[in-house]
Amino acid sequence: MKKRFFIILSCFVYLLIYRCAAPIVSPPPTAKKPPAVSKPSPMIRVGLMKNLSSVEFSADGRFIITNSSNALALRASAESRWRVEVLESIPGKSAFRLMLAVFNDRSAARQKASQYQRSGYSVEVAAVGTAPYTQIAGLNNNREYRIYIKRWFETWDEAREYQKAVWPDSDTHIIRAKISEARGRICLTHCSTGETYESTQPIIIKGTDVILYDVPVGSGFHWEHHENRTYPEKIEFTLDLEGRLAVVNEVPLETYLKGVVPSEMSEGFPVEALKAQAVAARCKALANWGIVHASDPFDVCADVHCQVYSGLSKRCRKTDYAVDKTAGLFMMKGDQICDAVFGAVCGGHTEDVENAWGGEALDYLRGRVDGSPWLKRYGSLQEENNLKKWIDDSPDAFCNTQRDIVPDGLQYTVKYYRWELSLSQIELQQALEKRTGLNFGEIIHLIPLLRGVSGRIIRLKVIGTRGETIIDGELNIRKALSETTLWSSCFYVEKSGWGQTPDAFILRGAGFGHGVGMCQTGAAIMALTGRKFHHILKHYYKGVRITKLY
Repeated sequence: MKKRFFIILSCFVYLLIYRCAAPIVSPPPTAKKPPAVSKPSPMIRVGLMKNLSSVEFSADGRFIITNSSNALALRASAESRWRVEVLESIPGKSAFRLMLAVFNDRSAARQKASQYQRSGYSVEVAAVGTAPYTQIAGLNNNREYRIYIKRWFETWDEAREYQKAVWPDSDTHIIRAKISEARGRICLTHCSTGETYESTQPIIIKGTDVILYDVPVGSGFHWEHHENRTYPEKIEFTLDLEGRLAVVNEVPLETYLKGVVPSEMSEGFPVEALKAQAVAARCKALANWGIVHASDPFDVCADVHCQVYSGLSKRCRKTDYAVDKTAGLFMMKGDQICDAVFGAVCGGHTEDVENAWGGEALDYLRGRVDGSPWLKRYGSLQEENNLKKWIDDSPDAFCNTQRDIVPDGLQYTVKYYRWELSLSQIELQQALEKRTGLNFGEIIHLIPLLRGVSGRIIRLKVIGTRGETIIDGELNIRKALSETTLWSSCFYVEKSGWGQTPDAFILRGAGFGHGVGMCQTGAAIMALTGRKFHHILKHYYKGVRITKLY
């Protein structure tokens, strides 16, 4: 018994000594992940207007007036109307260049430039664009690499004459390049009291929302008009390259998108289509940043040329929700943000990007049928007979709202899927002369020379009694034939009248817009049938990945 007691006691003492001698190691606490840092969206400068002599505005609340050096000029009260005008200015210097090709990849541009050099042409590669999203780690910038003829031209007309003489049949573009900024004085005047402030620097309004009066909307299109619009954050009045007044709205990218989505897509569209529009608009803004307006004092414009931005004037909960639910989402191809162009109604088939604007072919912007593969039974729409049957049959594509009962928000799209327009001889003569500056006499023929994969005409021959010409580019064709721009260049022509000279030309057409990228009406129908926004995007932009960058 004593022996057993001593054995137990010895074990107890041993354990006590061991525990006291050995360090006590506590299990490590559960590692807490650091809170995710939300990266702010980049700030974007949106050109609201330019080439103005003056503009008027008022503010919703009290605001401050500063200049670009952040020096406070004065504080102003709400409910006051002001006029901004240029007192004097000296235009900036610019020149014109002939661009032969453009690439997203520098090595590809250099390889193509070497081919031109071996053919005896003096060319150079120039990088264009900026890196607006330096806050987004690991993302390549949006630079593009242009191949230019080394020669510079003082005027556009001089560049055009060289283009016609040396490169008449090539897809070349005349580009304006800024050499120096404009200089001058801008004056801000209170419309009631006459109080003024003058500055040789840009004048900045911040602290409240600003109402701009007589803002042009849809310039050159059938909905062209002026309206008063309200803009958030910061408004800047500055000089454009011509030394005239430009108005710029500087806002976070996500705020900008909340003014774009309801301007580009009706709030009556399904929410998944609105989400797809938000992602596409976000991509388009950054892909074009610093490229399409390299000579202007802003990153993108607020009209159709870039994408329509109406500030606060059209914002609503549904479209804001679509932007918020997709915040920071982009479509990527490699390390580049996709240039996610879009159009209203493709007419049943989208178009290859190079057919619309020239330049590099992009594999995520290829033309395709907008719906069932069964639509391919019509064959190539580049053939006249196939195209006529395609237009006349009005097949059941996604964007064919003429055959479906659609919500009120989509009713306006019905007239665009298939349409007919009669142009009288006089109307056509006047439109062509105004757009081309040429007098064709009486128009005898409109002959499509080249069509894209969607059937859109990209080269049109005009023959008149006094001469003929060839018009290149789908938008140029649409503008040349109508003062309010044709809905689409996907049409065929029938003549009306007796004799050699037609009384009128009847255009039977399909779609509204260039047809490249996402068909907005098709996206709406896809959403109505249950597709989510990422399915919609991957239908129209093949092979992209969708990723969150901030």
